[in-house]
This record gives sequence, C-alpha cells and structure tokens, in this order.
Amino acid sequence: MAAALRGALWGCLLLCVSGIVPKPQNARINSVNFRSILLWDPPGVYKGNVSYTVQSKSNFPKQSFNNVTTNLNVTECDVSSLSVYGTYVLRVRAEWEDEHSDWAVVKFKPMADTVIGPPSVNVKSESGTLHVDFTGPAADHEHEKWSLKQYYGSWNYRILYWKKGSNKKIFHPTGSVWN
Repeated sequence: MAAALRGALWGCLLLCVSGIVPKPQNARINSVNFRSILLWDPPGVYKGNVSYTVQSKSNFPKQSFNNVTTNLNVTECDVSSLSVYGTYVLRVRAEWEDEHSDWAVVKFKPMADTVIGPPSVNVKSESGTLHVDFTGPAADHEHEKWSLKQYYGSWNYRILYWKKGSNKKIFHPTGSVWN
C-alpha cells in the first residue's frame, strides 16, 4: 500500500515538474430523449486553472474534427445540437497556458445511445370508468419540443391493472398510443 502511494505521488511530481497536462478522465455521454451532455472528470493532477476544448467529427460522411467549444471552464458540454441520425467521435482535452493534454475520446450514436424517458400519464376516474392518457416523451429541438414519434415511429404501452380486492391482473395492450 505504501509503495503504491509513493509511486502515485512520484508520478504526480513528475507530471507537475515536466509540464505535461494530464488528459481528462472518465469521458462519457449522458443522453436522455436526445438531450446529450458530454461529461468528464478533471485530470488527476494539474496546475493552475485548466480549461477544456471539445471537438466532434461525424463518421459518415468522414469529416475532420470541428470545435464544439473552446476555453470551457466546466467539465461538461451540451452536444444536443448534433444530428440524432449521425455517428460521432467526440473528444475533450485539458489546456493550461500554452500546454495541452492528449484527447479523451468517446464514440456516440444518438439514436442508439440515448435513453428514452417515461411517458407522462394522466389518470382520471369518471362515472365509474378509469381514463388513462399517455403523452409520449419529447425531445427539445431548438425552441420547441418534438415527440420522439418523429424519430422512432409508434410504441406500444403495456398496461397491467386489477380490480380493487382482486389479485387477478389484467393485461391490456394499448396498440399504437401517442399524443
């Protein structure tokens, strides 16, 4: 344990003295309903105020890297403006004065990597009848919300219910339900 700690401290000292800026760690995407955020942890060891540059490139058609943002002082970057139909390589690097780290790289395919959030459900009882209305999840698109139906087509919801005092569950497939 002491040897491992001594080795880590020695490595940190070498990094600080040699002027190498360590790269950001644990780069990842958090994407829900196409709201996509590139996140990363700051370098383990750095000196002064570190800023970050984030770049992206599309794999189809093959492109060169383009800056998404530069001189960023936080460890996240909104990449929701990328087309949901693309396949991308995202990269982030740490910068300090005239020095910079290697790139931390993440591959991202919005249609496959986004998490679809739950629908909104409104339940109303009226004259002994239960009305259940579903509104499918939506994606923020510029200044408006677009139903995810725009991207995926329709979904089916599975409803399980039972009458009060009964243990028998009733399954009801909803068909294609979207508002």
